[in-house]
Amino acid sequence: MKEVLTINEVKPKSIIIDGELHNDFKALCKGKCLKIGGVIEDLIKLYLKRPKEVQMLIDENKKQA
Repeated sequence: MKEVLTINEVKPKSIIIDGELHNDFKALCKGKCLKIGGVIEDLIKLYLKRPKEVQMLIDENKKQA
């Protein structure tokens, strides 16, 4: 019997987000029984309420990466 090797390539799901990042976030949400859209909606609401604080966190995160 022949063995079949399958390679799962991460393809981008969106133009605005990296495919690998999307898959990582999807796995995180699934593991915590969260819905991706709900989390994104909460993040947008938070950004609109406190843009300076959220942007500061984003900038700090980019420096660490």
